[in-house]
Amino acid sequence: MQITNPAPSPSPVFSEGRFQSGRSQQHAVQFYSEDRFLIEELSRYVTHALHSGSVAVVVATKEHRASLVQRLITDGIEIGPTTEQGRFVAMDAESVLSAFMVDGCPSPHRFTDVIGSVIDKAARAADHGAVLPVAIYGEMVALLWAEGKVEAALNLEQLWNDLAGSRSFSLFCGYPINAFSHEGDSELLMKVCSEHSAVIPTESYTGLASEQDRLRAIVQLQQKAQALETEVCEHKQLRQQLERRVHARTAELENKNKQLLEEIQKRKSAEISLRTLTGQLLLIRDEERRRVAHELHESTAQVLATLAINLSLMEESEPERRSRNASLIRHSSRLVDHLLGEVRQLSDLLYPPTLDEMGLTSAIQWYVERFAQRSNIKVRVEVPRDLGRFSPERELAAFRVVQESLTNVQRHSGSSTVVVRVCKGPSRVCIEVSDPGSGIFSDSMTVADGVGISGMRERIRELGGLLSIDSDSEGTTVTANLPL
Repeated sequence: MQITNPAPSPSPVFSEGRFQSGRSQQHAVQFYSEDRFLIEELSRYVTHALHSGSVAVVVATKEHRASLVQRLITDGIEIGPTTEQGRFVAMDAESVLSAFMVDGCPSPHRFTDVIGSVIDKAARAADHGAVLPVAIYGEMVALLWAEGKVEAALNLEQLWNDLAGSRSFSLFCGYPINAFSHEGDSELLMKVCSEHSAVIPTESYTGLASEQDRLRAIVQLQQKAQALETEVCEHKQLRQQLERRVHARTAELENKNKQLLEEIQKRKSAEISLRTLTGQLLLIRDEERRRVAHELHESTAQVLATLAINLSLMEESEPERRSRNASLIRHSSRLVDHLLGEVRQLSDLLYPPTLDEMGLTSAIQWYVERFAQRSNIKVRVEVPRDLGRFSPERELAAFRVVQESLTNVQRHSGSSTVVVRVCKGPSRVCIEVSDPGSGIFSDSMTVADGVGISGMRERIRELGGLLSIDSDSEGTTVTANLPL
């Protein structure tokens, strides 16, 4: 062993006998705030071991090993010769730790083999074969703690204590105090302390020179602990108050949300009721149209027809007045014929007489012929021959789409041609009315009966179908899809 300088004065920790390097069956823990303080204490520990004839084994991180060697050289320790003699052994903490870890936990069997062989080899470092005391510094538990493996670190501390039953060594551990910076770490700190025979406080305490200074520091720490406990209690009360407020606010929001859901449900019910009422109104209107059409056809039209016949008979039965009244009678006949045509046309528009008897195909063709005569618009009808019959309300809805779409073409499009298509699928029927006109851009435009686009859409929707309108400057296409 090559030590040229006198041994440095021991630190208070060592001089007071609470922990002696090389003294067997001792397991001390050092808490520290700064690495500098740890290196200073570790340097004293290693220097004391080397001066007392022990072997110093340091199992630390690369950074701490480098800082320790530099400090030992500064203190006059010749590291090279001491290492060659086997009196100073520096090992990497991560490598040694990985040698006995299994599935994230230290294996007792592997730990005994790995660490036991290190201690045995160090104890026989002397040339004469004598067994030397071994002083170990271990930083592996601190590595596990830093990784959050608390249980693994405590198990490793217990394995060190168990190993002391079969090996003679002293052990010095180091923990950064900031590893216990949370309120819940107090219990863990006590568990760590309970695994050690000596506990060394941080530099803020060990640096105090006199006993009175230490007692005053203890009182100050007790006051801080009491203040912290009071603050924690106040924080708990504030948290409880906050939780009560949150619960109250949550209950209030849940109540408002419930009211909102009820209001939404009411509005949905009102909307359903409105749609139902609209459908009923459409049905009532259709029935009323059917009744008016029937009355016009069966009553008014018959009266006008009789009047026309009477006028004709008057003209034939009074030859002596023919020269005087012939012109008036002929004029009256023309007026009656015109009125009769208008009444029949109005009757047909209100409800097509062929829809009930002949079906949709016949009604569309009949209406298109009269529409073309009135408007001078050419209409091409494309209806399959096997279209067949549907339910009365579906045939009426399809006819109304054609009727009202053609009326919109006449009023708003300006087109001279229209195409009416009817397509039938396995479960749906499609009605399409398209024209190459100027297009329509407002749902407010209505046809003569006042229903218009909104009426068509509502009528189709009541039957589970969909009405769509594609309109631009190049034309308009109205498409109605109805389920059969």
